[in-house]
Amino acid sequence: MSKTPAGTYRANWRDSANRQKAKTFRTKKEANAYLAEVEGTINRGTYVDPHAGRMRFGEFVTRWLAGRSVEVRTAERTESMLRAHLLPQWADWPLSRIDYLAVQEWVTNLGRTLAPSTTAKHLGMLSMIMQTAIRARLIAVNPCEGVRIPRNRAGEARAGIISREAFLGWLLPAVPAEHRGIVCAAAGAGLRWGECAGLPWEAVDLDRGLVHVAQVAVETHGGIVLRAYPKTRAGVRAVPMPRFLVDELRQRRGAGSPDGRALVFADRDGGPQRRSNFRRRVWLPSLVRAGLLGRVSEVTPGRWLAVWPDRDGREQRAEFTTEAAAVAHAAASAVGGLRFHDLRHSYITWLVSDGVPVNVVRRVAGHEKASTTLDRYTHTPDDYADRVRLTFADDSLTFRPSPDPTESGKALPPGRERSPQRDDPRRGETGVVGWFGSGGVEPNRLSGHGGCNRRGPPAATGRELPS
Repeated sequence: MSKTPAGTYRANWRDSANRQKAKTFRTKKEANAYLAEVEGTINRGTYVDPHAGRMRFGEFVTRWLAGRSVEVRTAERTESMLRAHLLPQWADWPLSRIDYLAVQEWVTNLGRTLAPSTTAKHLGMLSMIMQTAIRARLIAVNPCEGVRIPRNRAGEARAGIISREAFLGWLLPAVPAEHRGIVCAAAGAGLRWGECAGLPWEAVDLDRGLVHVAQVAVETHGGIVLRAYPKTRAGVRAVPMPRFLVDELRQRRGAGSPDGRALVFADRDGGPQRRSNFRRRVWLPSLVRAGLLGRVSEVTPGRWLAVWPDRDGREQRAEFTTEAAAVAHAAASAVGGLRFHDLRHSYITWLVSDGVPVNVVRRVAGHEKASTTLDRYTHTPDDYADRVRLTFADDSLTFRPSPDPTESGKALPPGRERSPQRDDPRRGETGVVGWFGSGGVEPNRLSGHGGCNRRGPPAATGRELPS
């Protein structure tokens, strides 16, 4: 350490590469404290050059992108997020200037226009970049640690859940016959869009009622590619098919034996369908016809009324000369409605509501963790209160206090005092107080797992979407 002509103190040290470094402080005490801290980080192997953080965020991101090796779709998604929200905010910031308060303010502002889940993805990407900067010894700490995601609970959209009755009775009949198979695959086997679009006939075992998920279709800016593996390792799975899905696929296959590598739900050219085209041409019009996204009705002969919700939830109306025109306009103008992916949410909710063990649901859903199955993909059905009450519907499970033994009129033998435990009339011959009256545990009420047998829950109804 040395004193400068200006009266300040310069701390001098050599970094881990034996390069001379210096930093000026106002007092000798500050300089000594900093030198002690630097020497400690050098000894621990965590030294960070205080000048290294001068690199601009945008420059570092360019180097970060060049060193990554990821899927095409992942790279496109990353670049889209960078262009939309990260680079406009941080591109010109030196890495060392990005601190916790600046990141928290940025996240709070994002939360005013983006959903919490989307905001979390952007924060996660920024944190990943800053963590890489730490490994490169450009900064010492990650400013994203501890940043809180704003929760817009009032405006947070809930995934739509359709009941099995509404799916089979309303939605499925409204889907054009040639597209019912892919809709059944999502609702009857919980397949994701990419798993449906990339499904080959060789993966379908109609005799055993199984669909083997492996190949998926992935959309990129350059087109659609078939990938031999799914989203995660757990995505490789065999899913039992319900009868309505097996029947639909048998009808789709016909009497012939298609090429095993041919796609089950191919477009007219034999390739995988594009999600955006299916949504616009098939899915949204089907919701309108089913009454799940607005409605269309004939008001007078040759005049059709289309009603649909706008962005603010208000109903809009218009009349048309044909039903097809009314449906097309409502489908193109309506905001909201059931998503194709919500069929997967519904499928998982049906299984959990019917008592299928969570580890089994996780497996057929292709989730790596059961927490994903429970936290993100299961939803409380509207009839949850009835389901809870039904658990206690068997009156033998209801506690009924026995009459007061002091009022029984029976005299005790001489020399014996009443014991509140020994003389409890709820005790059976075993001396165990049960919930079932004076006979102890009611015979034939214990299952093999030590719990009480009871009637199982009814079929799930889920949340029926308003028309």
